[in-house]
Amino acid sequence: MAEADSGTGGLLGSARRVGSSLLALLHTRVELFAVELQEEKLRAIRLLVWLSVAVALGVAGILVAVGVLGLFLWQRAGYAGVIGLAVAALTGAAALLWMIHRRILRGPDPFAATVAEIGKDLECLRPRD
Repeated sequence: MAEADSGTGGLLGSARRVGSSLLALLHTRVELFAVELQEEKLRAIRLLVWLSVAVALGVAGILVAVGVLGLFLWQRAGYAGVIGLAVAALTGAAALLWMIHRRILRGPDPFAATVAEIGKDLECLRPRD
């Protein structure tokens, strides 16, 4: 009878150790996910700031261009400097939008490290033939 209890205790002990290991593994993966989520949040905020700057420059360029067009049609004088300013603002906005687009397309995949680690875990847990 004592042997049956120790065998059951050994089996329960093993189950507890396996459960503990699985919980520790899950804890590690959740921590990794939290770190990557923070990185993605910062990346998104950074992109939103650059997008805001690009939109502001674009609006400024449009306003300057419309103002210049109005003044040009009124006086038909040389406002090349103001037109150049409008072109520079629009060019800057286009360059920033292109940079944002490139960063979005070439940026790292979200949660790539978490997905890779879970893939490794699954590979280790698969039975070997």
